[in-house]
Amino acid sequence: MPANPLTREDLPRWLRPGTRVYWPGCAGASPLFERWLRERPTLADGVHFSGVWIPGVNRFDPTTLHERARASALFIGPDQREGWQRGATELLPLHYSEASRWFGARGRFDLALLHLAPPDVRGNCSFSISADFGPSVLQGLGPDAVVLAHLNPRLPRTNGPSVPIERITACIESPEAPLTLPDKAPNETLVTIARHIAEQVHDGDIVQFGIGRLQAAALAALHGHRGLRLHGGMVSDGLLPLAASGALAAPSRHAPPVCTGVALGTGALHERCADAELVRFAPASHTHDAVTLAKLRRFVAINSALEVDLLGQVNGESIGGRQVSGVGGLVDFMRGARASMGGRALIALPSVSTRLRASRIVPLLGAGAVSVARSDAGIVITEHGSADLRALSVDARAQALIAIAAPEHRDHLASAWHTLRRA
Repeated sequence: MPANPLTREDLPRWLRPGTRVYWPGCAGASPLFERWLRERPTLADGVHFSGVWIPGVNRFDPTTLHERARASALFIGPDQREGWQRGATELLPLHYSEASRWFGARGRFDLALLHLAPPDVRGNCSFSISADFGPSVLQGLGPDAVVLAHLNPRLPRTNGPSVPIERITACIESPEAPLTLPDKAPNETLVTIARHIAEQVHDGDIVQFGIGRLQAAALAALHGHRGLRLHGGMVSDGLLPLAASGALAAPSRHAPPVCTGVALGTGALHERCADAELVRFAPASHTHDAVTLAKLRRFVAINSALEVDLLGQVNGESIGGRQVSGVGGLVDFMRGARASMGGRALIALPSVSTRLRASRIVPLLGAGAVSVARSDAGIVITEHGSADLRALSVDARAQALIAIAAPEHRDHLASAWHTLRRA
């Protein structure tokens, strides 16, 4: 049975004070639904929105619509800071694996606002380029929960989860430009780091990347490898030249070389992701699952960070005590790589901050800045080389990290470690 038609005038029927709304983030946000809410901000009065909104990517903060709007988020970026500072937004410090269970809890939401591809011949609407948390939300919805869908002809149907049209309460089909995020060109430092990363990756490995300039540089550095597979939460435009270079394993409908939750890039990436033999989309309950990752042989997790201290602790979410991001899937993938037979967990970062030239290898992280415990430490990489912290003693870790810090900061770090060690 087809869903009922949906117009902007229908929203007051479902958006009322006390309504708990799933608002997708990353590539899953609907520009049409956002526009409708901006045009009628009073609809957000007393509504609680929840989603995974990526810093620098999702620029919409629903709590700015109305003084009584509230939100729950996994990340706090610049565009969500106002709501966070005035207490309208609560931060959920959850790993993606746990967040998947939180979003999928039975009865968590009254309303889901989904952005989907139009139905296929069987009446299934693909989650398209964003399958991270939507499928879990859908499974947890109660029988009376409402699903409103923006069916976008500009979204490709992909090999992955879908929504039966009969599960959709009401929908509108409207062509809208999906969110795009082209990769930025890396600087010389990032290119050097990428070369060190490539030395840690071997032919036939299964590799995980985040997004950003460093990850794009690392993808480019892998063009000479062969038989690679990608498994992770996101892919970017860097997938396109990597696939063209012949570095990936052979295409296969049964076992595509790429498994991801989200494609965050340009239209060219979206089109390529429609190739079911190249890319399979899966929810975070699969891509970040500990059992799934442990079963992958030679799984290499490659992620960036803001700081690493001499104990091997990693800060990926705050600067000077100020929340600028969230935990995300960092720990899930690092632990998955440690559990994988032949796996490696890499943390890559420039040795100094771009503007202040402050060392990003620090004596000790500040309070509240630890995203990864020292017991989960793996291989740390800067432009000055790599430090394999696995199985190293506390003193040996400090020495290895000081050796890949910026030369102008090494004496200070050595002195600071001497003081810390005596204490």
